[in-house]
Amino acid sequence: MMQSPSPTFSRRKQSLLGIPGAVLLALSLALTGCKKPEAVRPPVHKVKVDTLAAASIETPEVLRLTGNLKGERETELAANVSGRVLETLVERGARVEKGTIIARIDTSAAALQLAEAKVQVATTETQASIDQVECDRYQKLKERGAVTDLEYEQVMARCKKAPLSLDAAKARASIAAKNVGDGVIRAPFSGVVTDRFIEVGEYVQASTRVVSIANVDALRLEFSVPEANYPAVKQGSDVRFRVVAYGEREFIGKVVHIGGAVRSTRDVLVEAAVENQDASLLPGMFANVSLIVGKRQVPAVPASAVFQQNAKPNAFVVKDGVLEQRVLQLAEARGNDVPVLAGIAVGDRVVAAYRTELANGQAVE
Repeated sequence: MMQSPSPTFSRRKQSLLGIPGAVLLALSLALTGCKKPEAVRPPVHKVKVDTLAAASIETPEVLRLTGNLKGERETELAANVSGRVLETLVERGARVEKGTIIARIDTSAAALQLAEAKVQVATTETQASIDQVECDRYQKLKERGAVTDLEYEQVMARCKKAPLSLDAAKARASIAAKNVGDGVIRAPFSGVVTDRFIEVGEYVQASTRVVSIANVDALRLEFSVPEANYPAVKQGSDVRFRVVAYGEREFIGKVVHIGGAVRSTRDVLVEAAVENQDASLLPGMFANVSLIVGKRQVPAVPASAVFQQNAKPNAFVVKDGVLEQRVLQLAEARGNDVPVLAGIAVGDRVVAAYRTELANGQAVE
């Protein structure tokens, strides 16, 4: 048998039911809206740095170009005679002196032509002597009136022709002798054999390339200058360049020739002389050229402010109270000052000395 609710419970229930709904909703929102107080943020740590204003400095204005190295003297020797190659006496890279024998060509056919030409010369000389005797005889007969004018003129014509025939025979003999001599190919100047184009047993014509030779003790650096920069190029100006084989090693040449016309590519060909006594440079090398074409004012920062990141020079600039990392484009350093071509402007506040704990975006004092 169930018991009836106690009088106290009934009164409590009645009192709750008597509370308006709006009051209950307000109590519920108040209870659920309670939050813990937010934690207090620690103060921002500021780094202390020394700064200075980027100064203005005069630096050479450099034009970056590309060029190629060539021998001061370069040539490709031709056979100059037809025949079979009997012997080659040099290899690629060999140093040769002027007159060194490069190769020998079979000139037996030319030797036969020379022998024939010599016989022709002797024959012509003999005939000229006979004609001269005949001319002397007819001269005396003409003086006595023993021959007609026609007969006299015919004999005199032969006498005039004889020296010309002899000269022609001697010329043919000289050509044959030259062909025989051309069978021995010699270096026209001292240098290095840069390439060889023939092999023993190969049949060559007069125009066939035999070897190429270049004088490497002195080289020529050829490069082109844009039309707009042509007026700034002067004879005798220094030209600095680097080649891939020697990394950052810098070589120097002097401008000796400037093209007299603008080419279809809207540039002017310039040539610089380069000393190469140690033979470190070779013809055909590609060069990265730096040519000074004037001066200009650029910002400068101390060397201590510059650091390397991702293989590029960087520096910190203070802007609006925080550190701002800048990637720089630098010119050649001048003492402790480093000219900056891009990345910093004159007057920018630059951190004077880089420290490893500095980072982009840090607040500074």
